[in-house]
Amino acid sequence: NINLTHDTVIDIKINATKEIGEVVVTSATNKLRSSQMGLVEIPIQETKQLPVLLGEADLMKTIQLMPGIKGGTEGTSGIYVRGGGPDQNLILLDGVPVYNASHAFGAFSVFNTDAVQSFSVMKGGFPARFGGRLSSVIDIKMKEGNNKEFHGEGSIGIISSKLTLEGPIKKEQSSFLISARRTYFDLFTVPLTLAASGGKYFGGYYFYDVNAKVNHKFSEKSRLFLSFYTGMDKVYMREINSFDNNTSKATAGTGWGNITIALRWNYILSDNLFANFTGTFSRYNFFIEEETKYDKGANYYSYEYNSGIKDYGTKIDFDYLPHSAHNIKFGLN
Repeated sequence: NINLTHDTVIDIKINATKEIGEVVVTSATNKLRSSQMGLVEIPIQETKQLPVLLGEADLMKTIQLMPGIKGGTEGTSGIYVRGGGPDQNLILLDGVPVYNASHAFGAFSVFNTDAVQSFSVMKGGFPARFGGRLSSVIDIKMKEGNNKEFHGEGSIGIISSKLTLEGPIKKEQSSFLISARRTYFDLFTVPLTLAASGGKYFGGYYFYDVNAKVNHKFSEKSRLFLSFYTGMDKVYMREINSFDNNTSKATAGTGWGNITIALRWNYILSDNLFANFTGTFSRYNFFIEEETKYDKGANYYSYEYNSGIKDYGTKIDFDYLPHSAHNIKFGLN
C-alpha cells in the first residue's frame, strides 16, 4: 500500500515466476499508437530461442527474419532493408557507430547476445538525432550489470566458448559487467596444416569479442555509464625453412576489428526534463603484416599495411515530457 502525496521513486525487485501458456493479443482498432514509423523492438530472449548456426545465437540473423529485411548470401549476417545495401545501415552499440558488424567473413555478427540487453530496428522515418540514414538504424543497448548480487554464466559450443560475469562494485550504487567470447577454429587448422606440410608451416583463424560496462549511481538524479567493446578476426600463417646452414622463421597474417567506447552521464533536471551527456570513440582497423627472421646474420624483413577509420563524437540529448501524451526530444551532436 502506497500513500501517494508527492512525486516519489520506489524500486521493487521482482523475481521470475513460472511460465504461462501461449497468449494471443489481437487488436480490433486501427488507431495509430506511435509516431515512430517502421520501428521494431525484439526482446533478446527471443533471439536466444531461435534456431542458430553451429549453436551461436546471432542478433543480426534474427533481424533478417523481420518483414522488409532480408539477408544476402545464405548464412551471412549482412542485411538488406527495403532494397538498401548493407553499408547503408547505421549500427549503434550504446550510441557508438560500429563500422564492421560481422565475423568470419560475414558468417557471424560481432554482437555477443550474453552482453546485449535490448535492440531495436528502424526501417524508415529516422528521427533527426540519428543524423539521417539511407536504409535503417539498428540501436543496440548493452546490459548494465547486477548491482545487488554477483552472477556468472558461460557456455562451450561447437565453434566458440563464452563467459559472462556481472555483479556489484558497491552494492545498490555501482556495478560491472564483462563478457568475452573466442572461437577455436585454429585448434583444428593448426594440426591439419602441420601434418600436411610435414611440420614446415601451420596456419589458423580465430575471432574474439570482449564487452564491458560499468555504471555508478551518484544519486537518484545522477548516473554515469562507461561501456567498452573490442573484437578482432585474425588469419595467420607461420613457416620454418632451413637452407645453407641457416634457418628462417616467417610469420604472415591479416586481421580486422573494432573498438568502441562510450561515456554517458544521465541527469534528471526536473520531474519532466532529463538530459544525457555522451562522449564516444569508434575505431575500425584492417591490417596485413609479414615478418621474416634468420637465426644467423642480421637479415631481417618485415612490412605492415593498415587501413581504417577513427570516429570521435560528443552529444547532448534532452527529453522533455510536458504532458503524459507528448514527448519532445532535442539536443546537439
